[in-house]
Amino acid sequence: MRDSRFRTLVRPTFANPASLVHLGLVAAAALPVVFTSATADSGFAAVRVLFTTAPTSMVLLLPDFANGDSGLAAGYFLAVLVFSALLHSFLLGLAYRGLRGNPAQQARTAM
Repeated sequence: MRDSRFRTLVRPTFANPASLVHLGLVAAAALPVVFTSATADSGFAAVRVLFTTAPTSMVLLLPDFANGDSGLAAGYFLAVLVFSALLHSFLLGLAYRGLRGNPAQQARTAM
């Protein structure tokens, strides 16, 4: 077995253009969150990241288990955003690989 399990998970997440574009969009949406967190008025900076990772992050953020001002709630919010971005990137990688196909297999079947 040449590929390990870790590599089979990492490759669709980071090694194709569709996933990299998605992760770039999430990173660009997260820049205002990073720079406005130091100021007192952060406003709706995190909403853009929330909508970029929308379906998964919205479902995972439904349970309100802690006060919104606690460190636990902030950590959970950030962990959900990171997990959602990586999950969407992985699924985009699988879709990209499925749509693109394996060129080596296509060459073998054409001959």
